[in-house]
Amino acid sequence: MARIVCIPRSLPATRLAAAARRAVRINPANAEQSRPVERTPIGRRGGPRRLSVVIGRRWPASGVRLSVQFLDNPPADLRARILRHMNAWDKTSNVVFTETRGTGKVRIARLNSPPDMAGYWSWVGTEILEIAEAEPTMNLEGFTMSVSDAEFRRVIRHEAGHTLGFDHEHMRGALVKKIDRDKAFAFFDRTQGWTRKEVEAQVLTPLSERSIMGTAEADPLSIMCYQIPGAITKNGKPIVGGKDINPTDFSFAASVYPKRVAATRRRR
Repeated sequence: MARIVCIPRSLPATRLAAAARRAVRINPANAEQSRPVERTPIGRRGGPRRLSVVIGRRWPASGVRLSVQFLDNPPADLRARILRHMNAWDKTSNVVFTETRGTGKVRIARLNSPPDMAGYWSWVGTEILEIAEAEPTMNLEGFTMSVSDAEFRRVIRHEAGHTLGFDHEHMRGALVKKIDRDKAFAFFDRTQGWTRKEVEAQVLTPLSERSIMGTAEADPLSIMCYQIPGAITKNGKPIVGGKDINPTDFSFAASVYPKRVAATRRRR
């Protein structure tokens, strides 16, 4: 069972207001998705939690066109493979990720240090525009051509989903309720070195239902749902998590970023 490796990123409280204004300018519907979020600052063991109001961070409903820069200049075949998996979302939605040799809106690194930058992560949606141009907006620690295609589908399509503005499905209340709190505290202390407050913030504090995938019920097989081991669930059964973009994900993405349908000419 793979561990949870995608850690939510949180802007400093001082930058949230500007990020919210920009998100609403980009897509006015973002204002309708406000929610309170309580989070421990990333990289700070035991730091004080804060309650913030975060709005939606989706791109315009007319579609997503984002340039992608690879900060460490990996081989061409690896760059192409990563882009191919990011663009898997375009099967049903109006989404295009395109490589640039200049400064990209999406900037991909493969850092394994410092600890708060390592692992797999992406800033969510329009928040990538708040990140300094020299810094990554997505990290894919250790990804090379030797990584299996199954792992490319599981990780890169998940992180691309974040870049499109989609949150973690396993943070929905129905799935959080399945987790045994005491077991979670012990597990994440042992495997991640997290304090109890950090486990509360990263695993046990559900996000608002209307802010996640927007489906009627939580989907444990969504690509945006990471695997939760049976060792920390109340019934001992794992939350399987998604290994690829599933039909529900594709349908939801299509509703957020619908493909344009060419207008047919009227016959005279």
